[in-house]
Amino acid sequence: MYNKIYDFCKVRNLGDVYDNSDIEPTPRVKFLMELLDSEGIKYELDKSHSLRRNITIYNIILRGTSDKMVVAHHDVNNHNIDNANDNSCSCINAIMVKKLRPEINVILLDGEEFGGIGSQKASEQINDGEFGDIKWVLNLELTGKGGDNFFIGNYPGVLHDHIKSLFDCPIVNTPFNDSVIFRQNGIDSCVINPIPVLPDGKESPVIYREKYLDYSMLFNCHNSRDNIASIDPADMKEFVEKVVLKIIDEA
Repeated sequence: MYNKIYDFCKVRNLGDVYDNSDIEPTPRVKFLMELLDSEGIKYELDKSHSLRRNITIYNIILRGTSDKMVVAHHDVNNHNIDNANDNSCSCINAIMVKKLRPEINVILLDGEEFGGIGSQKASEQINDGEFGDIKWVLNLELTGKGGDNFFIGNYPGVLHDHIKSLFDCPIVNTPFNDSVIFRQNGIDSCVINPIPVLPDGKESPVIYREKYLDYSMLFNCHNSRDNIASIDPADMKEFVEKVVLKIIDEA
């Protein structure tokens, strides 16, 4: 599954979210639907229209029975690049979480790059009880490189404290992401982001387990540096199976 990232990064949308706003899902959404079909994973394509923005969005819902949810956004800011780390890898990782823990609710969100439109729709559904009683939402962002070296956003709550107690990981003030929208709607959510260890002799603002992490990876977003060569399926596997599953299983 993790190697599907190579195929996903070849898929290009037609333009930004407005250029793709018609009756058909975007090419990236179609790829994800076909991937889910090939894996035998049931999903719902949740199409909705934002009157305020005059765009159509497509959330892909993989329902579960637990009180936990994992999300990752599938939309892109720059359709001319691979968008490998932001956020194609996280979509593949979220699907893998669903394969390994079928009881988990997973949503592949649209519209993060344009103000969190998809997470707003999902928030409304959560608060309406459509997923039962959701305890927290773990948001996967930029999860293509770093493995079990990671930080979480500074979003205090049950999930934040749970992750911190398991790993004693760094806490970082992050830019906008879907967790902001969930939290605005009264839903406990935290963003998680692996980044690789820097070579000896180099330093960064983020230290984990006495090692400096390559914070510069975050500045690859939306430009040609966010390419398939910048991530690693082996790191994706390590992140999912050593970090995300532990967060779920020991909650």
